[in-house]
Amino acid sequence: MLRAPISFSFRIISTLLLLCLLLMGCAKQSTNANSQQLPAVVATVNDRPIPTKLYEMYLKNGQEALSLDPNSAEGRAKLDELREGIVSELIDRALIVEEAERRGLNITPEKLQEAERKTIAQFGGEQKYDEYLRENRLTRDEYRDVIRTEIYGEMMREELTKGMTATDDEVKAYYDTHKGDQDFQLPERVTASHILIEARPNLIAQQIGRERNLSGAALDEAVREEMLKRRNRASELRRKAASGADFAGLARASSDDSATKSLGGDLGSFPRNSHPRAFDDAAFELHEPGEVSEVVQTDFGFHIIKLFKHEPARVQTLEEATPEIRRRIMNDHEAALLSDTLKNLRKNARVRINEPFRFGQLRNEFPQS
Repeated sequence: MLRAPISFSFRIISTLLLLCLLLMGCAKQSTNANSQQLPAVVATVNDRPIPTKLYEMYLKNGQEALSLDPNSAEGRAKLDELREGIVSELIDRALIVEEAERRGLNITPEKLQEAERKTIAQFGGEQKYDEYLRENRLTRDEYRDVIRTEIYGEMMREELTKGMTATDDEVKAYYDTHKGDQDFQLPERVTASHILIEARPNLIAQQIGRERNLSGAALDEAVREEMLKRRNRASELRRKAASGADFAGLARASSDDSATKSLGGDLGSFPRNSHPRAFDDAAFELHEPGEVSEVVQTDFGFHIIKLFKHEPARVQTLEEATPEIRRRIMNDHEAALLSDTLKNLRKNARVRINEPFRFGQLRNEFPQS
């Protein structure tokens, strides 16, 4: 899957880049979203201009990728939200670049070149990349600024979150509050191996029909005989396994399951609904380690299952849940810190938005624009 870089709080625009890359061609069609003549600059952020071409590119991508209909009330409402979100995020991007430069964060030519190489690859190569730029009236230098902004966003995220941790007390408090959540419930599981004797009536009929030139009732009878023969073979293997024969050895020698044959039939650990219903029912009816099932028939054929472990459903322990909880807490801390940083940067910035782009809350947030 193609992925556009996502850094700092650059969510809307990065999502539009991703959708455009996935659809490849979302910018080829003209839309009603940009029909009016617009000024060359969306806004200035501390005297740093934001080109309208970028706004138009993201809006065009968004309208096509999200299938927004400007002729419907719902489509127009969502387009208004999209317009406001794009302008707001373009302002954030300009602020982050300026703050990164103020902090002395530098992008080496090699880092920029590598990021550009990856971007070109995401677009499907040089030709498609240049075609996309032409359709959006952008030069490589101009789009290189977009890439540079993404890099600065990631560098700022790393700079701001350096040394950030989730304490053991925070983890414990989160666990105590959320351990009843579905995310921390472990389902009933079994660890088992199996032997498969493949027996699919349709495939058997095709094979016998070709080899013995049979059809009709004669073919049906031959298929029944072959199915019985294979069931008997499975029953004999089951008898040996239940009598203490090496199950892994039997599987390696006799199983028709190419995925597990070389593993001695090992299926690992699995919850319910991982296999055909009849197979799962038989596997979860076993409770004692070493117990061997009766012969089980599924659409694949006849199975013999050996149980190694049966674990009841339970709640994850604190130790088991800690890595995921720590990740969630860190994400929350990071989101709060980055949000506060942007709020402060916006509060102290000189932002002037040109009239056609003063959508929604932007008009109230930047009244001097």
